Amino acid sequence: MKKKRLYAILILFFTGIFALGAFQVYRQLSEYEEGDSSYTDIEQYVSIEEEPEDDSDRQQNESQSEESEPDVSWPAVDFAALSEINPDIVAWIYIEGTEINYPVVQGSDNQYYLKHLFNGKWNSSGCIFLDSRNTPDFSDRHSIIYGHHMKNGTMFSGLTEYKKQEFYDAHPTVLLLTPEKNIRIEIFAGYVAGVSDKAWEIALGSDKEFGDWLEAAEERSCFESEVPFAVTDRIVTLSTCSYEFDNARFVLVGRITE
Repeated sequence: MKKKRLYAILILFFTGIFALGAFQVYRQLSEYEEGDSSYTDIEQYVSIEEEPEDDSDRQQNESQSEESEPDVSWPAVDFAALSEINPDIVAWIYIEGTEINYPVVQGSDNQYYLKHLFNGKWNSSGCIFLDSRNTPDFSDRHSIIYGHHMKNGTMFSGLTEYKKQEFYDAHPTVLLLTPEKNIRIEIFAGYVAGVSDKAWEIALGSDKEFGDWLEAAEERSCFESEVPFAVTDRIVTLSTCSYEFDNARFVLVGRITE
């Protein structure tokens, strides 16, 4: 009798653990779906020109690129419509050939958009957001944009692909669009950092301190780049989680060209 009661208790116990685990998986998948759906919904306000498929056009473009910098297909963004959904929008970020194609917001702190979507709903996917200490027009010496490293490959998960040289070679440029202008970011470094790294300092003190950090970023980079940089440049850092150690982050560092 005691054995039967013990078996019954164990069955209930393990059934409860299984049910709890199943619920947690369901909740996570539901959050992923809600997050994906919310960003898919606002894609109607962004259009991206497709590259021509004609062979003659492709050969002409390749010939021109040998003599000058290749053309960039800038997305067309309806900031007026997006601002009606969320007035905190400051930019749109796009990396051609990747899943990174999102609005960039800026809150009054760096906490709210960690767990809120562009439409304001609570969700662990959060939003891509500019550091609250920065000016929204990216005129600061150093601007920082954050995004989660989601397990379903969304948000800033794709940044960690830059740990591979071949990926950087294929995607060396980030496009950042604001209501006033288009900003090209030429990436020159990407490295794994701890939370005490200078990558999250806005002012970075003197020119020497700023220059030392830029040089250190290049030395620690997972890939090699020929992009020049100087202390007079405006720098943008893209930051997401990494998993080499506790609280690790992967950061991409690039210079603004317009």
